[in-house]
Amino acid sequence: MADKDFLPAKTYRDLVVWQKAHALAIKLFEMNLPQHAVTTKLREYSLQCAADIVVSYRKKNRNEKLSHLQSALEHVEHMRYYAHVASDLGLLSSEPIDAHINEVGFLLNNYHKSITKPRDNEAYP
Repeated sequence: MADKDFLPAKTYRDLVVWQKAHALAIKLFEMNLPQHAVTTKLREYSLQCAADIVVSYRKKNRNEKLSHLQSALEHVEHMRYYAHVASDLGLLSSEPIDAHINEVGFLLNNYHKSITKPRDNEAYP
């Protein structure tokens, strides 16, 4: 019997990378952040990152899937920057958020790489 961790994802909700991205978005919305354009953008990019992971899950074409994952990776970089600006403006302490953003970025980068690699049973394009 296979370990639960190695079973294929049945929905996007089974993807650890989505779970972490979603948790980050929820955390940012639950935080008592002041209303400011920078905090609004930070929250928006967190949602867009998680949403791109969801959309990528449904794509059957590898290039389309990778395109959405690349977009999610770009949203991670936007979050990094907006967290930095928010910290510099005194709107939030970036350390706890940075750790979550880094985790999502790490998992997303690895997920992207795993899809980029051809599988044994696939022909090279």
